[in-house]
Amino acid sequence: MRDIRTVLTPTARHENCTVRNLVDVVRRNVTAVGTAIVLLISVSPPMFAATTYLNGFPTDPGFFPIGVWLQSPHNAPEFQALGINTFVGLWKGPTEDQLAELAKNNMFVIAAQNDVALSSPNRSIVKGWMQGDEPDNAQSNGHGGYGPCITAADVAEGSLALKSRDSTRPVMINFGRGLADQWWIGRGKCRGDMKYYDIAVKGADILSFDIYPAASEQPNQQGKLEYVARGVDNLVQRASPEQSVWAVIETTFIGSHHIVTPTQLRSEVWMALIHGATGIVYFVHEWTGGFREDGIFRHPEIVNEVTSIDQTFKALAPVLNNPNLPGRPSVSSPAISTMVKEKDNVLYVFASSTQSADVNASFALSKVGNATAIVLGEDRTITISDGRLSDSFGGYGVHIYEIPLDMKH
Repeated sequence: MRDIRTVLTPTARHENCTVRNLVDVVRRNVTAVGTAIVLLISVSPPMFAATTYLNGFPTDPGFFPIGVWLQSPHNAPEFQALGINTFVGLWKGPTEDQLAELAKNNMFVIAAQNDVALSSPNRSIVKGWMQGDEPDNAQSNGHGGYGPCITAADVAEGSLALKSRDSTRPVMINFGRGLADQWWIGRGKCRGDMKYYDIAVKGADILSFDIYPAASEQPNQQGKLEYVARGVDNLVQRASPEQSVWAVIETTFIGSHHIVTPTQLRSEVWMALIHGATGIVYFVHEWTGGFREDGIFRHPEIVNEVTSIDQTFKALAPVLNNPNLPGRPSVSSPAISTMVKEKDNVLYVFASSTQSADVNASFALSKVGNATAIVLGEDRTITISDGRLSDSFGGYGVHIYEIPLDMKH
């Protein structure tokens, strides 16, 4: 069975500021570092959680972070056309030429921290600092094999090191699929250690992870989209209220014989948000058929789906950026997960199935009496009687309901 980790090796360790480099920096430059690290790991919320990110992402409620993983800046216009607003990672960068190209196209970036990015005349587009990718996985030993994962304490120290140089931008860490699949072999000696993440997330601000179940060649993962929800749940459980959770979503064959379908892609994205993600990053590389960094453009049906999803993000950003309403509607099926928002006296119910089999479900909505729900993107409506809405879900199906509220209720 082909290990996707070997497929990703050419680019997975792309940042020139690795966790171990960062640890060296903080040990050289932070006084009483032992005390500092103990505080970082043991105090909740994280010690930098209260920071206002002067140079971070826009606080405009109409902005929703939509990223693409590790692309050349000259590709910015084609991704901007899809609705993407943030590059995550820069190959062997950031360099001044890379930042200038992104600035020319008004594209934000989360990048490794270096002197160029800190002092660049184009530094306003740098909205966050990126730790090395997937520190929880077994790390290359430089000789064709793998050693242990980077220790959780070292990952936490890495966040401290980045913030010691610039506390005006958030720090992002992307973890591997071990967050969703506890016994995944790619974690090496760290396999099964879920307490690792309790410590590793400390001090970071954007917590993300990647798993690609549609493209996976692993029998326990292949086609099981619920792994996306499981990984997001595990991050949300560890995140403080001041930390954001993002999800990295597949769009290509990657290096396998399976490709995500538009329906699966939509399911993964909305499943991630319903379970607590507040940002999405698309992984668009493809090795099957020869490497192409923007491999998504080999697949017009996926391009169309990503564009449609991103248009929905843009339209619903003021809704998505509102807090979830407390409590969840009563749902007749445990397979259905929900997220409920309210904006301008309109209720929005986001619902997804976490199982491959079809399911019928009914929702008891406490704030609704008799009403009509518009099912967004599906050209249909559903009648709600006495606060009860009933609908059917295909395997891993997703529905978004827009329900005008009667002030009497």
